[in-house]
Amino acid sequence: MGKYCTNCGKELHTGARFCAKCGAAVLDVPANPVPAAQPKPVPPMQPIVEAQPQKSAPPAVPPKRKNTAAPKKNGGRNTLCIVLSVLLLIQIAAVALYGWPGFMVGGGVKRPSVQKSDSFTLQEGQTAVSTDSGVTVDFGPYNAMDGEKVSVKELSADSDSIEGGTRTAYDISAGERTEFDGLLTITLPYDESETDSTDEEGSVLAEYYNRETGEWELVDYTVNTTDNTVAITTDHLSEYCTVTLKDAGSPYALLSKFSSKRLDDETALAILQEFEASGKPGEVGDSLLRGFYKQFLPIQYQQYLGDAEAELVHEVQGWLIDVSELAAQGGGYKQAANILEKSGYMLLGVSALSLGDTMIDAYKGNESAETVAAEAYKLSYNVGVALLDYKKITTGMVQLSMLGVIALDYSLNKFMVAADQTYKDALFNVVIAYNEEIHPWTEAEWYARIMGLYKNRGDDPEKFNAALRGIMENYSARYFFDNPEEQLVATNEAGLHAYTTGLLPETDAAREYCIEQYMARLGERLQPVLSDVAQRMRYDSLKAYSKNATELRQALNAPLEFEIIEEIPDGEKSKYAGATVVISRPGAPVGGAWTVGLDKDGRASLDATIVGYIQAGLPTQLRLWNKGDDHYEDAPALTQEFKVKEKITVIPLGGMRIEAKWFEGYWSQDPDYDPYLDVAIKILDEKTCAFYVGIMSRYTELDESKYYTCNYVFDPVGHTLIIENYKDFPDGVMLIACDKSEGQYGADYIQFRKGEGYQYSALGDVIRME
Repeated sequence: MGKYCTNCGKELHTGARFCAKCGAAVLDVPANPVPAAQPKPVPPMQPIVEAQPQKSAPPAVPPKRKNTAAPKKNGGRNTLCIVLSVLLLIQIAAVALYGWPGFMVGGGVKRPSVQKSDSFTLQEGQTAVSTDSGVTVDFGPYNAMDGEKVSVKELSADSDSIEGGTRTAYDISAGERTEFDGLLTITLPYDESETDSTDEEGSVLAEYYNRETGEWELVDYTVNTTDNTVAITTDHLSEYCTVTLKDAGSPYALLSKFSSKRLDDETALAILQEFEASGKPGEVGDSLLRGFYKQFLPIQYQQYLGDAEAELVHEVQGWLIDVSELAAQGGGYKQAANILEKSGYMLLGVSALSLGDTMIDAYKGNESAETVAAEAYKLSYNVGVALLDYKKITTGMVQLSMLGVIALDYSLNKFMVAADQTYKDALFNVVIAYNEEIHPWTEAEWYARIMGLYKNRGDDPEKFNAALRGIMENYSARYFFDNPEEQLVATNEAGLHAYTTGLLPETDAAREYCIEQYMARLGERLQPVLSDVAQRMRYDSLKAYSKNATELRQALNAPLEFEIIEEIPDGEKSKYAGATVVISRPGAPVGGAWTVGLDKDGRASLDATIVGYIQAGLPTQLRLWNKGDDHYEDAPALTQEFKVKEKITVIPLGGMRIEAKWFEGYWSQDPDYDPYLDVAIKILDEKTCAFYVGIMSRYTELDESKYYTCNYVFDPVGHTLIIENYKDFPDGVMLIACDKSEGQYGADYIQFRKGEGYQYSALGDVIRME
């Protein structure tokens, strides 16, 4: 009998820990013969810990309960939060915490074992092999495979490393060869029953195993749902696999599918123009990025049209910008900052791939595509050379420029027109016979020579173009520099016995004419080879894009840690031991939110990922219910806000959570009576600040000359800022931040402490001025 999800009723896979459709954690209950129709919500299992601090899982089944938390001020924003909360109600906390299936989950995956092995020896002219199980490897015409031994090993299926998915891998080898000049096509079968029936194509992926990094990475592939196969284009051999997912909307699938979206020419050019102008996305790019971030929100939220959707997407972008600015100053979380950077480069990659297809159309003779190709060539070269270090940030810009060379200078139409004028005299026929019958280069030889130029001059399209034209010109002129014996052979091959019994006479004008005309003919004859070269350039652009997409994928799945800590004075016991904590958007329903129980010391830890944090709606509020209280029915005993800007977010209970910039501004001993400031602070960076103390001063504002630059040490837990080298306090002074709720002033204030151990009052209290 099967086992079914208690949340949505979908049948579960054997050993599954989460439902592949809705993401709910699987409870250890007896299997049901049929799916439950409409299961009643049940209270979540609370991981209340009474021993050491422990990393805990979120609730298993998000129940639908009425939230009775006390209303907060600012009704408009609260209304927005309520709308967002309803949309996020059925968001599964397990997926939100751990994010990507296949990442950050479990303690490692066992390497698969060999289930079946097939070996082949390629005969002369043979370029492809096939196994009985449906695996085909086509090496193409440019890799000289005669006599090579090829092995295809089918490995055991892996359902552990990807939640809700199955990886079926094949180890493919060809002796000692792993890299190839020509492109290979590997076709792998997949099991349709393991896919999402509502979106079969979107639930099938292809990857290869990168032995250097020890990770599976995306490849260039297409899905054939008629034959249930995946066709992979590559230039190297390794382990390749299909990944079949029960949910085409899972985060694992979403980023993988983003690469297949081709942009229209106008949009792709606009993105290049924005990067050329400012080095970053503009209005068009930002619009696409909003769509990119939106796909990581819960599916019901993506379908919601209105201000709430736009607000949350805007918050995601704003959060990433804030963290990136901190990272630029040496703080913040670099992985979160990488998302903003890599997503921008991803836009460049998508533009390059899209325009690359247009350039190939131009190369094939589509005159309407030539104008776009010319503009794209210029823009991509400018962006690639002027703004990016393409050796480190591989977005395909240079490959796009190389495609432009092929598209604009070697298009089929151009050579066909020129070739119509080439059959004019006998000498030209001799040159044709020499180059095509007596001493021809095979297509494989031409491909090797052109690819050699591409490898050596691939960073400069103009040099590549000049070198290719040089090879074509030398090839066209070979007859005129060979010895008379070979020239006579060519003359005989051309069948010109009726005209002469010896060599044809030649003049400089005739020689120049023949070389020029044969170059046009050669351009036409090289169309199949140049087409394959263009496809190779596009593949390199896609490979560069995939590398960037993999880095973006890794950044999205980077870890976030939340440490909830009760600050307990020495000699006292925890007052929050055994309490229940809910982390969510402000005022969100408890059901579906991250929930954890505190240990005997009033502490708990949660592990998440960046994409999980986004999926959860960017939680910024902690609510606490004392032990014994019902967090579905009772009002919380404690509510406080926090910000996520580092890998580890520490949330101290019962106290405010501040940053060093909290101390910035003007402060007075009695602002209601005295309009003049007594203290002024500016935080300059992570170590230095501008500081001023002037009791009885007559300033209502300060210019820069009045400040004194000092070093400081900030303690976010103790809420202190120690000024180390101010002129009036050579031994240092400690500033203690106090929230307006802690004192009698009705405003934030600072306590001054000086002396050994900072135990003596310096100025008393100073209050924040409006």
